[in-house]
Parts: sequence; C-alpha cells; structure tokens
Amino acid sequence: RSQRAPCNEEFDPTSGAAGVINRFRNKVLSDLEGFKSDPSAATTKVSISLPALTRDVPADERDRVTMEALKFTVYDAVDEVGDERWVAAREPSEFIDEMTVSVYKEGHCPPEVLEDMNRGDLPDEVKGAAKFAVESQSRAVERRGREEALRKVKGAVAGEGDVAVLNTNKRDRRTIEQIQRGLDEEDEEVKRRRFEQ
Repeated sequence: RSQRAPCNEEFDPTSGAAGVINRFRNKVLSDLEGFKSDPSAATTKVSISLPALTRDVPADERDRVTMEALKFTVYDAVDEVGDERWVAAREPSEFIDEMTVSVYKEGHCPPEVLEDMNRGDLPDEVKGAAKFAVESQSRAVERRGREEALRKVKGAVAGEGDVAVLNTNKRDRRTIEQIQRGLDEEDEEVKRRRFEQ
C-alpha cells in the first residue's frame, strides 16, 4: 500500500492538467451550443491537438492530459448538449496526438459512419469458428496439392515400366560420432562440393 505525502497546496481546477481539461470542455460545450442553435448546420467538427493543449502544462502534469481523456470529454459534451440524440464519430488521422471528431445532428449521420460504429467486436465463439474454417480450408488445399503431386510422380514412374521409388523415408541410423568421423575422413574436395550445393 502506498502512502501519499501530505499536500500543503489546495487543488486548483483552473491550473495545470485539470485547468486544461476544464477549459477544453468549456470550449467544446460553447461550440456545441452554437451548433445546436444553428438550424441550418447538420454537422460540425471538433479538433483535438494534444501538443497545443498541453503547451502551458507543467512537465510533471503532462501525462495526466491524454487523448483518451480529451476524447471522452468531447463525447460526454456531445451527449450532454445533444440530449444523447447526436452522433459523434472519430475521423481517421495520421497522427496519434491529433484527432478530429465529427458531430452529426439526429438524422444527418451518413450510413457508413453508423455502420462503422455499430460493427463492434465479434464474440470469441464466432472468431474461433472463423479461424477453424480458414484452417480447415488451408489444410484441404494443402492435402489436394500433395495428392496432385503424388499422382504426377506415380504417372511419371508408371511410364518407365515397373520402376518404383524406394527408400524415400530412409533414416540415417549412424551415431553423431560416426558421422563426425566420416566427415573428418572425407577429402577436402568432397567437403567443398557438399557445401556448394
């Protein structure tokens, strides 16, 4: 159990990491209120830039202001101002410290955005069944390939009369010492040829 050192300072919600998040929330709420009062607007965008927001935050508090916290703040504000009837969807971004959230009024959200939001993760049973189906298909394709190769070999051998391939699964039964002794006794030219192949 960790014990915290006594804090002599009062908590100030207007400074540091808490101040940044509170100011960001107030800005988002005012932007969304303006969006709500404009009947001609069907969509708006809320931009989040972590470096710009944390520029004035002391270094020891910067890890408290995260993209997840700011994203939650936006989604919470959208639910609050839009009476949980608006749709907020994150747009793809190439940077991990910047994000744009599109907010759509009720009935104005594109179907592809709704589809992406409602897709969700598949249950483990469905994932397992899909993995089993893919593995069984690959095994069947592999088995067919082996059977085809065997048919070709048999066809090629059958054309040569009564010739059959023997000892294809022959195992080397020598001990390690016997193999090493044989390698030591080999001519240098034989060794070179073996490793060039």
